[in-house]
Amino acid sequence: MTRCTGIITEYNPLHNGHVYHIERTKSITGGAPIIVAMSGWFVQRGDAAAFDPYTRAMWALKAGADMVIQLPVMFSMSGAERFARGGAHVLYSTGLVDKLSFGAECGNMDVISRAAELLLHEPAGYKAELASILASGKSYPSAAAEALARIIGQDDGDVLSSPNNILAIEYIQAIKRAGFDMEPVAVERTGAMHDSDEAVFGSMSASAIRNSLKSNNGNMEAIEQAVPQYVFDVIVNNNAAIMHADGLSQAVLYALRKLTKEEIADIPDVAEGLENTIYLSCRNTTCFDELIKSIKTKRYTLARIRRICLNALLGITKGDYKKAETPKYIRVLGIKKASLYLMAEMAKSAKLPIVACRRDYDKLDAEAKACFDKDIFAAETAQLNAPYINEFARKLIIV
Repeated sequence: MTRCTGIITEYNPLHNGHVYHIERTKSITGGAPIIVAMSGWFVQRGDAAAFDPYTRAMWALKAGADMVIQLPVMFSMSGAERFARGGAHVLYSTGLVDKLSFGAECGNMDVISRAAELLLHEPAGYKAELASILASGKSYPSAAAEALARIIGQDDGDVLSSPNNILAIEYIQAIKRAGFDMEPVAVERTGAMHDSDEAVFGSMSASAIRNSLKSNNGNMEAIEQAVPQYVFDVIVNNNAAIMHADGLSQAVLYALRKLTKEEIADIPDVAEGLENTIYLSCRNTTCFDELIKSIKTKRYTLARIRRICLNALLGITKGDYKKAETPKYIRVLGIKKASLYLMAEMAKSAKLPIVACRRDYDKLDAEAKACFDKDIFAAETAQLNAPYINEFARKLIIV
């Protein structure tokens, strides 16, 4: 059986830093095939993906990945812990992945592993510090970073100050909690920081690229230097729609205004009476951005608020989360022609049903179908401003 390396990602869009990560991963692992678990139509920060998952899967394969599978929307658009858990589970369930590679601003695996171990077991000292900081009104991510720094020292504690390090720690915790035989592989990030709006030595983060494209004065020269040519060709194509949640403003407001306070309270991540604020805000605002800002507090990050609103739009509830603690299927988006043998091997080794066409969907049990239906609706919703292409009409991408 071929042993592969997994990568959990979004490629929204794919840039030179992602290509470096894939190439460096192959170098570290002796050329092992790479299976990518990638977000679909909605992404972790609480937004519609800027480019459809099929375009991004094509990019991943051209960049050196061997197979791309989709991370279901109930995991792709969730907090870091659930995002990491979903990605680790779906990759491990292929029966082929024995390593998980991730980018990190901190390339020191000892520091990342020590932080992951402490956060996994949450000793009394850490819990006390966390509770004290949370009581001051800080958001959970900020409070966790500060509490960790107090316990293991400021230098090492700063590991939680960057988004990629946070995800790296969550990946390690997900592997340990599930007892997976997967080796974590950290690749130190180079160039622009994750979510940074700056261009550094010809590189840009995916966030900076998206923000530039959304503005009327997009820096196309900087973008061209920061992405592979096959990505830039799609970006400059007038037929390539750049999607984002702002284009779903009216749909989000409609979805929220339909809900009672009790129903809003049943949306994932809603707690501490936030449903009351959302109930009023959605009736006193007229666009998505205005809505998010009116709900924002020190305790809730913008990403969390955005996810809450989009989960309302997609009809995802806390009950749905409980029914799907882990992914229920493996959905293959694309594969390299030279790596088609992996499909045959995965058919024998997979711990979950594989979905590559309508016929596979029809064979799913009721719980798996309910999860898959959320992905179908996510696709329909993300394409509200464009002609809808049926998910089952799309063919497996082979490069």
